[in-house]
Amino acid sequence: MNNNVSFLVPERNIGWKEALRPSMEPACFHRLVYMKLKNIIPEIRLGNRKMDKRKRTNPMKKYLVILLFCQTAISTAWADKPNVLFIIADDLMKQVELYGNKAIKTPELNKLATDAMKFDRAYCQYPLCGPSRAAMMMSKFPNNSGLTWNQGGKSASTQKKAESLNVQTMPAYFKHHGYTTIGGGKLYHDSVVPDSDAAKHDFTVTFNNQGHDGKKIKIKGSKTKTTNITEASSFGTYEHKDGALVAQAKEWLGMHGKKNPFFMCIGIKKPHSPFSAPKEFFDLYNRKAIKPSTITPPSGILRFYSLSKPDALLSVHADTKQFDAYSLPEMKKKEIIHGYSACVSYADFLIGDLVNALKENGLYNNTIIAFTSDHGYKLGEYDRWAKYTVHEKDTVIPMLVRVPNLSNGHGTTSESIVGLIDLYPTLVDLCGLPKPGHIDGRSFVTTLQDPKIPAREYIHTFVTRAEGDHPAAVGASIMHRNGYRYTQWSQEKAIDFPGIDPVGIELYDHYNDQDTPISTENMAKKQPELVETMKELCHNVQ
Repeated sequence: MNNNVSFLVPERNIGWKEALRPSMEPACFHRLVYMKLKNIIPEIRLGNRKMDKRKRTNPMKKYLVILLFCQTAISTAWADKPNVLFIIADDLMKQVELYGNKAIKTPELNKLATDAMKFDRAYCQYPLCGPSRAAMMMSKFPNNSGLTWNQGGKSASTQKKAESLNVQTMPAYFKHHGYTTIGGGKLYHDSVVPDSDAAKHDFTVTFNNQGHDGKKIKIKGSKTKTTNITEASSFGTYEHKDGALVAQAKEWLGMHGKKNPFFMCIGIKKPHSPFSAPKEFFDLYNRKAIKPSTITPPSGILRFYSLSKPDALLSVHADTKQFDAYSLPEMKKKEIIHGYSACVSYADFLIGDLVNALKENGLYNNTIIAFTSDHGYKLGEYDRWAKYTVHEKDTVIPMLVRVPNLSNGHGTTSESIVGLIDLYPTLVDLCGLPKPGHIDGRSFVTTLQDPKIPAREYIHTFVTRAEGDHPAAVGASIMHRNGYRYTQWSQEKAIDFPGIDPVGIELYDHYNDQDTPISTENMAKKQPELVETMKELCHNVQ
């Protein structure tokens, strides 16, 4: 555990009126006191020499009394700041028990939802781990940042890009404003590495996530080692990577949670493959009863752009690399769904473990909790596996936000459209910190106060294609509050969007006359007027 705490000092001259604002950090205040005393001490000494001895007062004493009063006031205000526990899972789709799919069990998230607001239409801004997390951490749309690949979404790369765009990453912003920031696990496209420059940039305290995550085996005819796609592990709950991470977080909360307002970021890697979890979570499911999807792709689409690769997910694991989505045996499909479900339930257990730690340490009533995932996921729909499309199944995500003093929203569901990029300004707003500049996200605090208040009219998700025999392209997609998803494909870079006319258009009704995350029919040719309206909105990224 790394505990190298850095103290913030004012970088400019500020007056007492500004110093006494509720968001003034204690460390800033101490520095301010020193500067003021330094300036007035010569004046005090000079004044005393000129005074008659009998009439001399002690202005220094009076000044110190005032300072003590001010510090008490500011320290009290700072102590009332809420803590934040931010949890992001990896590849955890919305279609789990939390949202009505009882086939994948999430009892702890169900419990948390009774004390939080559940968002039914929350979306990622890129359906791939790295760029999705970069967009969230910077609150920048991918077309504005240019980060559209996994490597660009690693911590150091994202921080460098944020600096070039004159923004701070979300944890760095809280750190800059006096919070103790704690981080561990997969928050960007790489895990937090304690004592690294990237970790120190964002966090005052860091955890590692060293532990089991599937047995590495050598691939025949190759020097490469990888894992099988599933594993019902004999390792204990806290011997896996995510369990080891959560154990450290629980320990820290018990020892240090009440010392200073904290912003804790926990990146749970599951249910990302390999689908390795303690055997007890596999035992929650009956593999024989699992029914793989028979949903086929919609017609009238440019499949090489609209769909991910047929061997996605399968090609990186030892026991499935010989298959693609078309040749994958039925029993292997069941095994994958079984493993994914077990890993969701394992992640769910650990999330409940963290929430219980808040309660056990008397922190629950002053801690904002935000839970989400980096994107959606396919389990055989459209003859594809994993993510990396702008279809609804891959872009819609689970999201819970619990604000202790907004109990009227607890146990409610909002259909307001929000994005991952909106979490940053929302958490800042809830904590009473100054509004960050140069970000794209919008605070949805008003929605948290009333679930019926819309946060957005629509939200963008981008994806890029640069493989195979087809020209590179960007898919720009919007989900509108009217229930329709519009997607267009243009052969240009994301950073240049919108520049040229699209070569393909898709329009799906998900929540207007239907209620489904499945893209059943491309209606673009049937509704040309709606297409034109949605196209105009799609070109306006906001």
